[in-house]
Amino acid sequence: MENEMELLKEKDFFYNLIALCPDSIIGIDRKGIIILFNRAAEKLTHYDSKDVLGKMSIVEIYGSAELARFLKKKIYSPESGSVGQLEGFEIEVADRFGRKIPIRLSATLVYDKEGQEAGSVGFFHDLTVRKQMESRLRELSITDSLSGLFNQRHFYSVLEGEIEKIRTHGSHISLICFDIDNFKHCNDKLGHLEGDNIIRSVGQMLTHTLRPSDMAFRYGGDEFMVILPETDLISAVYFAEKIRNEFNARWPFDLPCGNEISLKVTLSMGLAQISPDEKANLFIKRADLAMYEAKRAGGDRIVKATQQIGEKLRV
Repeated sequence: MENEMELLKEKDFFYNLIALCPDSIIGIDRKGIIILFNRAAEKLTHYDSKDVLGKMSIVEIYGSAELARFLKKKIYSPESGSVGQLEGFEIEVADRFGRKIPIRLSATLVYDKEGQEAGSVGFFHDLTVRKQMESRLRELSITDSLSGLFNQRHFYSVLEGEIEKIRTHGSHISLICFDIDNFKHCNDKLGHLEGDNIIRSVGQMLTHTLRPSDMAFRYGGDEFMVILPETDLISAVYFAEKIRNEFNARWPFDLPCGNEISLKVTLSMGLAQISPDEKANLFIKRADLAMYEAKRAGGDRIVKATQQIGEKLRV
């Protein structure tokens, strides 16, 4: 009698431990039918245990039979540690509404008194908050806080990726490099806060004007880059003109410069289309040189880069 009481106490302790565990615990029999489903699992999946226990297949939690088969194969493989165990495997499961939830799965096979496999128990650790934090940190690491555009470091990474795409699939890619004319004078006359507002305005204007496939970057100071995938130089001129006109429409007033002279904040823009086998650094340099030529010519204009550095640029 005393031994039976001890067993009952141990059983109660076991079930209380499962019920109160902050991680989702889901147990299945050999057929994959769920026979253990704690409160955390209910919260994670939005399923009620009474609708799950003895009725639902684990396939519905995994979201596909393919994933279920893959995990079953993994648990029998020594790749993930001991045979019969799976530890720290990151996957996505589906909740009642079909939404994907990132989790870290650790599981083990369970055996009966005769040593025969009876099923398995899995611990599903919710990674939603961690993944959101990782995503936010990544966003911050590639974003310029003032303009809201991507930063220079991300520019190099994206450009290399886009160049690799056109090398593989064959297409065009063009680059707009532009600088804000009279930006220093604006800072001197109106203060750095107004200068910051111009940078923000450029970011907002580009976000509003560009196509979904285009990518804009604050390259540094008052210099910006725009990558135009699948765009030749002729089309790039059209998009550059659109950006220039949109900016001018947003900045309608002139800056006093003394002796009845006024200056306007405008854009000097250089365009380049990548040449066959051209390296990223030369591609950038051609667009940059074209931008400086536009600035030397008086600003508020677009200059197309030549195919070779040193050739005469075309306004």
